[in-house]
Amino acid sequence: MKWSWKLQRMPGPERRIVDSEVIRNLKQDDVPAFWNRVATTGTPLVMGDGAGTGSVVATFCWRDPDGDESASPTRHVYLDANGITDRGNLERTALTRVSGTDLWHVSIEVPDRWRGAYRFVPSAERLAPPDGHPGWQWWRRVLADARSDPFNALPERVAQSGTSSEAVMPAAPRQRWWTDTPGRGRLHEESFDLAGTPRSVWIYEPPGLVAESRPVVVMFDGRTWVEEHPLAAAVDSIGDAGARVPLVVMVDSVGIDLRSEELGCSPTFAAGLVVELLPWLRRKWAATDDPASTIVAGCSLGGLTACHLALTEPDTFGCAVSLSGSFWWPGAAPGISIQDRVSRTAVFGSRFVLEVGSLEWMLTESNREVRDLLVEKGFDVHYREFCGGHEVLQWRDRLIAGVFEMLHRPGWQDEAYGSHVELGR
Repeated sequence: MKWSWKLQRMPGPERRIVDSEVIRNLKQDDVPAFWNRVATTGTPLVMGDGAGTGSVVATFCWRDPDGDESASPTRHVYLDANGITDRGNLERTALTRVSGTDLWHVSIEVPDRWRGAYRFVPSAERLAPPDGHPGWQWWRRVLADARSDPFNALPERVAQSGTSSEAVMPAAPRQRWWTDTPGRGRLHEESFDLAGTPRSVWIYEPPGLVAESRPVVVMFDGRTWVEEHPLAAAVDSIGDAGARVPLVVMVDSVGIDLRSEELGCSPTFAAGLVVELLPWLRRKWAATDDPASTIVAGCSLGGLTACHLALTEPDTFGCAVSLSGSFWWPGAAPGISIQDRVSRTAVFGSRFVLEVGSLEWMLTESNREVRDLLVEKGFDVHYREFCGGHEVLQWRDRLIAGVFEMLHRPGWQDEAYGSHVELGR
């Protein structure tokens, strides 16, 4: 059978917009005191605990720095909340101004386990994607004017796509691995010519790392894990929790275009990893040559390529950790889909950890499909779904959980998600 997955833009879920009691009873003169209260309590404001329904009401508030409608040029404020709002229909979850004030608000019913990034997009004009298709170029232009939430008590997150704030609902699992604290090991930056492109490769040596035959993890999108969401301290926790300590190698993707090319199952990039990077890691950094202790890990297209490498290069990469794998690839372009690749591959010892957000409405089904195909072939597969979208705030924790799962002692349970789901042989 030939699989023909194609990424098609699907509308997001119809979230229920709620008339919040907190906002409904506000008078114009009450708004200054309201802002004083939320400066203490933080935002978003959450009503309910999800008991019996699995949902809570989250009220998002934006304060217009230019004042009320008589002074401000802002006529529309849109909410971008990962996994909750749909950029193809921004009006559905647009904020409303309390007349005569600087307060904009919207109250939305969301899952009580949701964790995700959000930001506001104020505009003097109504925003809508051209021809109804919210492509990335248009969306990047929209996000150029996005603002984080200054009343949110959690640290802002800064990324290439701008700053955002973090929303954590009452039943969201705690993040066991992620921490803002610095790592206790040694971080090195090397310049390495990989697959014909000079780039940075960061090597992290956590405390407790053995001197020889070191388990190794190769992570894609290295700059994200070094600069934007540093993973060193989370990696330290792997050994602290009793697993084997890995040498962590974070490979820079250089730029958007090269990333799309290389992480689209590029044979040239795969050969560079196998023939150039891994031998160098063995010579200089004492990395193991045992595929069962050689892990490749990535998110989105990086997750796709991690699985591709564990299927096509099992003598090098015996373990793949995929977060939100882009298993729609190659779409209409040439290439062998991961579904076809699994179907054509003989069973061997490679192991897989797959996770995807239950709110990633364009990726969840394809990830379940790849899980089922791997299980049917007899591979060792661990699969989970987290309550979130295509979201680095989830990946920063779950990526380390997946690596730990490959290196941990038998009998371990994930405190946040319960016993690991082991499928296949």
